[in-house]
Amino acid sequence: MAVSFTTLQIYDQYLTTYRSRDNKYNGSNRKVNKRSSRYDTHDQSELQNVYSAIQWKNRFAPLYLNEPSPKSIAFAVHLKESAQNLKQTITSLSGDDNDLFAMKTAYSDNENLATVEYMPEKSDGNVPSSFTLEVESFASPQVNTGKFIEADQATALKPDSYSFDILTNKLHYELQFNVNEGETNSELQKKLARLINNSDIGVSAKVIEDGELSALEITSDAYGLPFQNERHFTINDDKTSYHNGVVDYLGLNDTVKEASNAIYSINGNEESSYYNSFDVLDAYHVTLHPENGTGTANVGLFADAESLSYNIETFVDGYNHFLTGVLADATAEENTTPNDDDLSLTRLLSKDMTKFLDLHKTNLEKYGITVNDDASLEYEKTDLFADSGALQGFGNQMMRKLTSISLDPMEYIDRRICAYPNPFTNYINPYMTSIYTGMLFNAYT
Repeated sequence: MAVSFTTLQIYDQYLTTYRSRDNKYNGSNRKVNKRSSRYDTHDQSELQNVYSAIQWKNRFAPLYLNEPSPKSIAFAVHLKESAQNLKQTITSLSGDDNDLFAMKTAYSDNENLATVEYMPEKSDGNVPSSFTLEVESFASPQVNTGKFIEADQATALKPDSYSFDILTNKLHYELQFNVNEGETNSELQKKLARLINNSDIGVSAKVIEDGELSALEITSDAYGLPFQNERHFTINDDKTSYHNGVVDYLGLNDTVKEASNAIYSINGNEESSYYNSFDVLDAYHVTLHPENGTGTANVGLFADAESLSYNIETFVDGYNHFLTGVLADATAEENTTPNDDDLSLTRLLSKDMTKFLDLHKTNLEKYGITVNDDASLEYEKTDLFADSGALQGFGNQMMRKLTSISLDPMEYIDRRICAYPNPFTNYINPYMTSIYTGMLFNAYT
């Protein structure tokens, strides 16, 4: 298919919408990369299967007249991505033998200290069912805290152009700025904090206050002891391009808290980590919570019935978010709130999913899953069947349904049929089901 101006707009909207979701920020304004898993990537055979499915679908599809509004376009894009996300959720619940809903679930009896995920894809199969985790200290970044000075007092620096250097990982950055007439210490500190944060050089900054005093605090993005250097970053203005003096004036090297590693023990064997999240025995991914202090936690695997209950609950939550969150995401894209007209966008989707779930309603009820009139699901924990075969069969059918939705999300938007393909010809006709069909497989490829 030739790339047109219309398809370029679609790709631009798709990438702009979902590229920003790859990273998020924590409470200290430091960027945190989303941890990838094996379900975020796709091999060549999967992409070939998607391409073949697109060709087959286009071969028999009629020609439609699309007059989509901006909201319906956003709805189709979010529907496609949500279907892919739900597929990843279901796949992540598969066990070691790729049986759906057979994933074991890990627990921690002290989640204030540590939370845990079971991720056995790297293990050799000899995974202990439990272990004791004792945390002695947490990983921390390097923190330079400047001197506290009168916040509302005019700065003693002469109005002029200034600069100072930050050296991180052997990279040299020079930050340049102006000091204006009548500028207060607090205004100068906030200006430098914005300058550092916008530079994205491996450190972040903020202004901390103590009564009428304020100080500039600079923190490294990296945690743990540096690999080679003594510190993650150093600050000076000895050989800078413009006027110096701001480092001494703000005391940016006066108080330095050195970075440290997390120190912990697994069944009495001491280990360390550069971060507060780490893998144990190549099967457990542990995340420590420094705000709650040190302590001990017993970590292990739930019994199969308890794990199955957790898997069902995770699926139901993911499915309901898929069904109801699509419209909310689409309207958020347009900076509007859903109204009665917008709810018509989900009419075809709800109708189709209701028809699909009715075929599996009896089997789902055996596991405590109730299908509501609006096609949403509810789960109430019950005495689970030892045999999860019926649930696995439903999962496989759901995966095929989600694949169909992601191939052509425009099927769930009202559109007119203009012409049907010639059923007596064997060649692939030029009719195209949707300009969204050939879009990126998902946001991670």
